[in-house]
Amino acid sequence: MKRTVLLLTTLFLCSTAYAQQADPLAPLKSWAAKMLPRCQGQTITLERIPDPVPANFAVYGTTLRSTDEYCGARKFLMYSPKSQQLLMGQIVPLPVDARPANVRLAEETSKLLTANITATVAPFALPDGLKAVTLTKQTAFGPFNYHGYLDATEHFLIVGVRGNLSVDPAKTLLEAVNAAGAVRRGKTDSKVEILELSDFQCPTCGKAHLKIEPIIRANVGKISYGRLDLPLFEHHPWAVSAAMGGHAIQKVAPNKYWDYVDYVFRNQEQIEKMKFDDVLKGFVEDNDIDWKAIEPLYKSQNERNALLEQVSRAFDIGINSTPTFIINGQIMGFGPDGSFTIDAINNAIAKVGGKPMKVTTTTTPPAKPKPATKKK
Repeated sequence: MKRTVLLLTTLFLCSTAYAQQADPLAPLKSWAAKMLPRCQGQTITLERIPDPVPANFAVYGTTLRSTDEYCGARKFLMYSPKSQQLLMGQIVPLPVDARPANVRLAEETSKLLTANITATVAPFALPDGLKAVTLTKQTAFGPFNYHGYLDATEHFLIVGVRGNLSVDPAKTLLEAVNAAGAVRRGKTDSKVEILELSDFQCPTCGKAHLKIEPIIRANVGKISYGRLDLPLFEHHPWAVSAAMGGHAIQKVAPNKYWDYVDYVFRNQEQIEKMKFDDVLKGFVEDNDIDWKAIEPLYKSQNERNALLEQVSRAFDIGINSTPTFIINGQIMGFGPDGSFTIDAINNAIAKVGGKPMKVTTTTTPPAKPKPATKKK
């Protein structure tokens, strides 16, 4: 019996070693697959990029292809054999001259972003000689920061998510996007965690809400569901105001937060024709919420800065479209109608004894938003 066990163990170790020898990039492909969006009919390929590349890293061009034309990606995967550190994102070559790194960073990123950028480089190095970089531009809503890393040679800017081969990519992703800051409902210790990043003014987000919200409400006792604001403020002028209103309501009257989310998404077309201050006041009045408690939070620059920082964290790791859903630490490609994500949500719910639901196009007519009543 012992000989049999020894033989089987030897065969297993040999087969494992052979598999790794046959595809030495398998661990990197696995990490990349968990960090990239999951798409219908996807394939992921890695191709080694020759020098020059960021110092201390082997660099691979990583391509995600899919049968869904809306779901794909092309990024660089940087791997340090010494520290097991990984970065996935984009690499920006910098001018090579005697000027300080922050000057060269500001010049190059200003060109790329067609905006006036200031750059700050951290004084202390991270593993493999990386230094954290903050790139700041001024917007109508306040300063907005992009974050990245300067390589040890100071010849390359790297923008993307940073992790380690020994750490679960799902944990890395959720920490990077600040999942802990999401507004949540449902069962906190559920084995199914669904995170939504959405923009109140995004039409696709509104359509997704109408399809997915009934599934969540029917299974809220089985899952943990969270939401983070991702207002694409350069394209959607009232998205930041709507997000600020939601943050204020969540702090003052948290039991009304999800009603507010539902209300805004169902009334996007009507809200387009109104001043958002009036929309928010109308909702607050109709729901007996103290406007005097809401207003300072709604107009707070500190709260707005925190919101912009949340947006920048998503942008830093490549999440810059809405809606984006993350299921148990895996980004899902939403596609034109959301069917792939909805199937994934239903499948996850079924595994914890929930009730999967078919999506119908029938929806409850929205209550028309109305401005606040002027009190005499």
